[in-house]
Parts: sequence; C-alpha cells; structure tokens
Amino acid sequence: MRQFSKALLAVMTAGSYVACAPTEFKQEPVTSCVGPTCVTIDKDKPIKQKIRANGGLVDILIVNDNSGSMSFEQNKMAERFSSFIQALDLRFIDYRIGIITTDIQNNNSNSVRYNPARAINQNGSLQNGKLITFGNSQAFITNNTANKEALFATAISRGAPSLETGVCEAFLKANSNANTSSSVYQQGLRDSCPSGDERGIYAANLFVNDNPSSFIRPNAHLAIVFLADEDVSSSLYYQSPSYKLVSEDLPQTLVNNVYQKYPSKGLSVHSIIVRPGTLIGGKTPIVAADEISRVIGNSNQIDSAKSPANLFNEGDYSCLGQQSNQINAGLPTAVKGSYGYLYALATRMTNGVEGDICASDYGSQLYNIGFNIAERTREVTLFCASPKDLKVTYSPSASLTYTISGTKLTFSADLPPGTEATLEYFCSPQ
Repeated sequence: MRQFSKALLAVMTAGSYVACAPTEFKQEPVTSCVGPTCVTIDKDKPIKQKIRANGGLVDILIVNDNSGSMSFEQNKMAERFSSFIQALDLRFIDYRIGIITTDIQNNNSNSVRYNPARAINQNGSLQNGKLITFGNSQAFITNNTANKEALFATAISRGAPSLETGVCEAFLKANSNANTSSSVYQQGLRDSCPSGDERGIYAANLFVNDNPSSFIRPNAHLAIVFLADEDVSSSLYYQSPSYKLVSEDLPQTLVNNVYQKYPSKGLSVHSIIVRPGTLIGGKTPIVAADEISRVIGNSNQIDSAKSPANLFNEGDYSCLGQQSNQINAGLPTAVKGSYGYLYALATRMTNGVEGDICASDYGSQLYNIGFNIAERTREVTLFCASPKDLKVTYSPSASLTYTISGTKLTFSADLPPGTEATLEYFCSPQ
C-alpha cells in the first residue's frame, strides 16, 4: 500500500511539472475547397496550385452549303482540315465536330421553296439540321477518333455514301442551255440537286433546338462555322417577296436561341464566305441585321433602303466574280455567288473569324478559326483572399503579370495554350 502511494505521488509530481512547463498551442490545419479541388491549409506549409491552359470543351458545328457549285470549296476544306485539327490539338481541346447542310425541307408544292425529302437528300437525312453520319457510323468525330482527318474529308467533300453536290453540278453542266422554266428541267433539277435556297442559319437554329445525339454539351463552348459561296437564300430575300426572311433565318435569332437554351454557354460564329465590306454609318451588326429583316415588309413590298447593298460598303468584288463564273457563266443556268451578308453579321456579332472562300489554300484561316474557338484561361480562384508570399511560375515560361482582388487572381493576358502556371502561397487557417 505504501509502495502504491509513492508511485502515485511520483506521477502526480511529474504531472504538475509538465503542466507548469511552457506550452506551444498549435492550431489544427483546415480544409478548404475551390470548385472540385480541396487542399489542407497549414500556416507552416505553402499551398501549391497548378492551372493548365487547356482549350477546354468545345462543340464545333460545320454548316456546309451542299448546293451545286460548292465541290471546289468542299475539297479545299477537306484538304486542309488537318490545319484546323492542329490548332485545336495545340490548345489541348476536348472537341466534338459535326456537319449539317444548308438544306431546309419545304413540302408546299405551290411554293417556290418547294423542297421535299427525296433521294438526292437521302430522303430527308441531309435536311433540317440533321448531322451527317461519318464513315465510322458516328454522328460526330472527337479528338480521340481514329483517322478523323480522312473521315471528315469524305463527309465534307460529299463523297460516299452521298454525292449530291457532284451530281447537281454534273446536271447543271449537262443542261447548260436548257429552258430553265420548262417542267422537264425543273423536275431534273429537283431530282439531281439539293435545295439552291441555302438557309444555313435556319439549319443551325433547328440543330440547336433539337441537339441531336446530345451533341451540344451544356458546359462546352459552341462554335458554328459556315461554309457557303452564297448568302442565305442566295440573296433572293432582298429581291423577291417569295423568299422573304423568317425569324429562323436571322443571325440575331441564332445568337439569342443559343443563349436562351444554354445561358452559361460561350458562343462563337465563324464563316468562310464571299466577304462583304464594312457596315456603313457606324451601324452595329445587330442593327444592320434588324434592318435587313425588314427589307420585305408585311405588305410584301421591297424596301431597298434596307437592302444589304445599302448597309455595307462593297466587299471582295474579285471573289464575287470568281464564284459567279464557276458553272455555266453567262448562261441562264449559271450559278452565281453572292456576298455572305447574314453569315458575316453572325460572325461579327460574336467576334468570330470571317474567312475568304476564294482563298487558294484554306489552311491558314482554318488554323485561325481553330485557334480562336478555344476556351481561354485568364482568371484563377485562390483558396484564400490576400495570400502571403505568392510566387507564380510558368512552364514553359511566359511574360505575364497578374492582379489579385479577393480570391480572384487575374492574369494580364490569357495563358498561352499548353502553359501550366504554378501558384505557391500561404493562407492563414481560419
């Protein structure tokens, strides 16, 4: 019993000594999260945050004019598609690429726009914003698709299984001196050609509404690229009441449609067209598009003041002539090019790339479009406000400065594609 008491006394004495010794109280580290990423914040250890300037997610819709006269341009697009892919891959983009045509179905046999489903448009499969199926039986290609350049070349140049552009051009050339008003010619034209009433913006609107094959990802940037040698409806919309524009033909409708269905989505529209000139009188693209929409009023009278020719300075006249001399030049059956007014306005509304359809090589402008459509990295959310001893390094090196406001760090310019920024700093646990 006495031994136990001595032991107890020794423990109590030792405990008293420890309690009286100087003690350092250490605050437990805390966990903080930014988005899906969490870090443990310890005031004695720096936080290391890495940001890579990937291209992000981008869904790319090619709207391909598949009417007669377009085979040359489609082939150029096919030949230089690798430049487009290169620009995307350099920016580490997770992309999808799909193709639709400018062909819109019209089943009213009394309308000049009569354009039913029939063999030449694969019984409607190439109409109304439907995705063209690639040779691998998929509705779109991705950055992981094998042999994607060859698959795209076949699809855009209208190779097997669809040859509608080539069939149409062969018919037009074989009937260069035909009576275009005869029922025989009109039936032959219908059997051999998709619609010559090219309505690419309408098709894009239908595509956005339907989102076939769930092509459009809610969190992805949407890029639309128009390839056309003529304007919407071959510019007949400001020449004939029969080709009056409807809401779905207008660029402002397309832009609003995308933002209404996908409020947080980024959108850019690009075009390879016969480029019109600058807008007259400092008009904005939206104002010009609104005026054009009223060129044919409710009374079906043409208001020439709202014609694009009175809203734009003259554009690339040489290219316009080149496009108008490809098939049956000077004959009643000639296919004439036109300035891509509405496509240009859609491009200018979204700060896209306005390309030249008469360029001898599409490589550079496809590269520019590919570079333009990538998502950009400019801003980073930090794990705390007012970080201490912040150090930023870049790999590969980049000459960028930055500012901090609260938890937001903003670089002086977009991080170059493929660049990784490493942020090291201290936060005080709360």
